[in-house]
Amino acid sequence: MLAAEFVTVVRMRLLICILVVASIGGCVRRTIEITSEPEGALVWLNDREVGRTPCSIEFTYYGRYDVRLRRDGYEPISGFGDADEPAWDFVGADLVAEVIPAKLTSRVQWHFSMVPTDSDEAAVLERAKNLRARIVASPEVEKAEAEVVQMQNASVAPLSKAVLPVPSSVLPASERPPN
Repeated sequence: MLAAEFVTVVRMRLLICILVVASIGGCVRRTIEITSEPEGALVWLNDREVGRTPCSIEFTYYGRYDVRLRRDGYEPISGFGDADEPAWDFVGADLVAEVIPAKLTSRVQWHFSMVPTDSDEAAVLERAKNLRARIVASPEVEKAEAEVVQMQNASVAPLSKAVLPVPSSVLPASERPPN
């Protein structure tokens, strides 16, 4: 009888230990860290302002996020950032990761290099002029222009009534064939 009570007490203590460990289980912290060169750019993630670079944002779902950065004196950046799940955080394994007594971290890092805006109008116009000259001189443009000229000079044969039959019910009475 003493041995049976001892086994019962050991089982109860083991069960309590398992419940305590499961209740203080860890969690997975998922963060996106966004940096830029230069720092201090205003950041929007999925059309929600989240701060200035460098910044760290907690997220729940992996996937593709819309990212926008803006800073005075620099060209704005608009694009996407992918938050890919780590090998240990897929369906099934994530349940275990949430229960084990450890602090797991999934960190996604995005860095953006911003380009200064060119406020010199003369330089902008010169670049536009050079670009226009390169486009006009390209072989693709010359080929497309030749095709347009060829299409404009091509003669188009008029359509005959035999090509497009018209039901007699829609013809005026004077043009209907005799029955």
